[in-house]
Amino acid sequence: DSTVVQPMRLNPRLSSQVCGQCHSFWEFSNPQSERRANAHGLPYRPGDELAETRFIVQPTKNLGSPAMQAFLAADPGFIRDIFWSDGMVRATGREYNGMIDSPCYRNATTDARTMSCFSCHTMHKTSDDARMIDEWADDQLAARAVGNQACLQCHARTIQDVTAHTHHPADSAGSSCYNCHMPYTTYGLLKTIRSHQISSPSVRATVDTGRPDACNLCHLDKTLAWTADYLEKWYATAKPRLGDEEQSVAASLLWLLSGDAGQRAIVAQSLGWAPAQQASGTGWIAPYLALFLDDPYDAVRYIASRSLKTLPGFQAFAFDYVAPQTTRAAQRIQAMQIWRATRDGRIPGRAQLLINADGSFNAEVINRLSRERNNRRVVYRE
Repeated sequence: DSTVVQPMRLNPRLSSQVCGQCHSFWEFSNPQSERRANAHGLPYRPGDELAETRFIVQPTKNLGSPAMQAFLAADPGFIRDIFWSDGMVRATGREYNGMIDSPCYRNATTDARTMSCFSCHTMHKTSDDARMIDEWADDQLAARAVGNQACLQCHARTIQDVTAHTHHPADSAGSSCYNCHMPYTTYGLLKTIRSHQISSPSVRATVDTGRPDACNLCHLDKTLAWTADYLEKWYATAKPRLGDEEQSVAASLLWLLSGDAGQRAIVAQSLGWAPAQQASGTGWIAPYLALFLDDPYDAVRYIASRSLKTLPGFQAFAFDYVAPQTTRAAQRIQAMQIWRATRDGRIPGRAQLLINADGSFNAEVINRLSRERNNRRVVYRE
């Protein structure tokens, strides 16, 4: 049937636009086009140029356009609620906006080497995919895109010596292309998902935007200075100027204690992520998650409680994230009691985790950082 479009038969740009009609942040170009769509339906059809019938919001490309300026004049949060300050997407459901800003898409010169949604995803589980249907449906990855094979379709030279490129054991989470180049910095629906804008770890970008970097979302016990040192040593990445606390306090704690609600949600999720727990240890995590059982945002409380349940002794921990504050306070005390009962002896002093030599927490700094919390209202247009 020639009237039915098979996206896989389109070129990478047009096939991705089929996905982008839903998985993007866009607006009607003008009131007239919105009225026509309300009366007759959206005019886009698979195979068309998506931008001909709508305005695709892409701050890295069209921030100064008259349309964008009009949207910002009407709603100052128009960009802030979807993107980090450098234009990278921070809200889920907008994966197309991220992908088209990726170098694998933006800098490609041939269709064969142009990244598309279908470079990794498939709408139908294929017969050669041995995974159970529920496992496949979680992210709808094609069998060829499970693990590093997704990137090695083009970056084949890396497979010759993965460890030389990643400086991590080849079979570890630190050698996962996804973990380093598509970290969990996008939030929505009470969880984080991978950024769909391919990037490399950058402390400079973290300092400039507040977006947690891939290294410190795994090495939760390390400082930004630690990350900057290794990026310079391994990849000759210039180190940015860092403040005293960025050099002395684990980056995860700076985001968790002083960050905005979006940053807190991202870190709360990472504290329950198995690869991060393996890299960072778990003995220190529960008290910090317990703090956020009383976060002002319901979503942060929910994520913190879910991460708590990944820790020893907390599997049966019951927490009502929408309960009255007095109830939540009692549950937070209970969480600390569980932690004290299950820990194996005194936790060692670790200054970057604000743990004193005697195993007590540095309450003075923790309280000060908490008072410096970014309490701006955060709205995610998921």
